[in-house]
Amino acid sequence: MAAGNDSIDFTRFHNRLRVKGLLRAETAIRIGSGGGGGPTEHDLPVLKDVQGRPYIPGSSFKGAFRAHLERLLRGVDESLACASTSRPREAGRLPGCLTQGDVEEIKERHTDDPAALAQEVLRRSCWTCSLLGAPWLASKVLVRDLTIDPATWFDRFQVRDGVAIDRDTETAAEGLKYDFEAVPAGAEFRFEMIIENASKPELGLALLGLREFERGNVPLGGATSRGLGSVNLQINWAGSEWLEADQLRDYFAGKPAGTLEDEHKREEYWQAFTSALNAAKEAQGHA
Repeated sequence: MAAGNDSIDFTRFHNRLRVKGLLRAETAIRIGSGGGGGPTEHDLPVLKDVQGRPYIPGSSFKGAFRAHLERLLRGVDESLACASTSRPREAGRLPGCLTQGDVEEIKERHTDDPAALAQEVLRRSCWTCSLLGAPWLASKVLVRDLTIDPATWFDRFQVRDGVAIDRDTETAAEGLKYDFEAVPAGAEFRFEMIIENASKPELGLALLGLREFERGNVPLGGATSRGLGSVNLQINWAGSEWLEADQLRDYFAGKPAGTLEDEHKREEYWQAFTSALNAAKEAQGHA
């Protein structure tokens, strides 16, 4: 089921894409720290580094990235992206992907053949698990923590009031008022994503996720239903790094890697992704 993995030998380096850019908060954004840290803190502070500046964990970006891709893929075919937050243990209980029971059964059949074990796990993994990882499958995508661009940070947080609404009276519930911090609109965070050993269709899938962030279609953080969390990703494609195995000798000699600045080059991976989608639809029709 996985998109284009069968020809990849994962014991070798095949390719690496590194993209950088800026993630701009179009509205206030809130990545919570999980609770107040002291008597002077607000009820719900934002996550801060040791210098008191806000940052966005790479896991928060990657989680939103993955969840959005899963929604899009399931809109095409339920089997392309599993319900990754629900992992029943019984074998065969997760359409389009593996459960823990499936993995244990595969391990028993391939005890003496690690390569065959890896290939079957990849073949039976859904597209998002293949690209972004599962409990038994390493992710091909790394997102570094997004640090604030000092030029856009003026050491000021917004403080907003929140209140729970009584469903019966449709008024503010007594004693349930609180306040929370948010990073003001206009703040920009440095972004870096690394994708390694992805097949062409998987690169196309990753580019789809990045494009959705570029278009502002993916909210980030908490309180998005209240208007927070609108972001826009501005990728520096000219500063990207694209390295393939046949370029390694030159790379070792100090020559720079290529880029994916050329939109036609990126189109190659987009077409591979759409072709894989069509192939999956055809296979589903013959099933």
